[in-house]
Amino acid sequence: MNLLTIPVVFFALFTQSIAGFGSGLIAMPLLIGLIGLETATPTFALLAQTSGLLLILRFRQEMNFAVVWRLLLMSVIAVPIGVWFSGVVNEHLAKFILGAVTVGYAIYTLLGLSVPRLKQRWAFSFGFLSGLLGGGYNMGGPPLVIYGTSQRWKPGEFRSNISSVFFPTGFVTISSHFLHGNITPKVLQYYGMLLPVLLAAMFLGFYLDRYIKPEPFRRGVLVLLIILGTSLIL
Repeated sequence: MNLLTIPVVFFALFTQSIAGFGSGLIAMPLLIGLIGLETATPTFALLAQTSGLLLILRFRQEMNFAVVWRLLLMSVIAVPIGVWFSGVVNEHLAKFILGAVTVGYAIYTLLGLSVPRLKQRWAFSFGFLSGLLGGGYNMGGPPLVIYGTSQRWKPGEFRSNISSVFFPTGFVTISSHFLHGNITPKVLQYYGMLLPVLLAAMFLGFYLDRYIKPEPFRRGVLVLLIILGTSLIL
């Protein structure tokens, strides 16, 4: 077992506990290099689902399924396709896709690019893309963030709405990994080892959330994402 996975998972989930998303963007580029794509993807899917449960419990009063049902529907449909795709695609191509998504999202957010207000029917397309990236690589957040920006969601709405999509689709993701034989004893061993790390990171983030200035923290994470994504592309 690679013990370097511990600080990676801790920081990724600490960030998620504050921002409500982003753990896959941080963790996956590093975990792939440490334990390989075949182990990293299902392991982090299990961890993300566990952290999603904690986020659901924390933000349950702010959830509005009337806003996210289109995103959720198409994401659920796309997740099995994403899981299948990750199993057949060349790992070098997978790393390039991960790197491109990570860098593209980080630059988009850092530049503060404005997104025109989209009609709600666009949620079907963004939900499908989120499901593909989430099922394949645990990186379904960027399409949801871009759509949420177009709808002028407030910070609290981002966390609650994205959690409302991630948690139900997480069951589909894990079921798809199980059907494809990806939930191996090695994956379960890593999950068991990293579960206490997850709990420590999430609860620390929940506690420190009120003390951390969100903008400097967010920009620092985005710069880190550019570095991580570039390392996957090169």
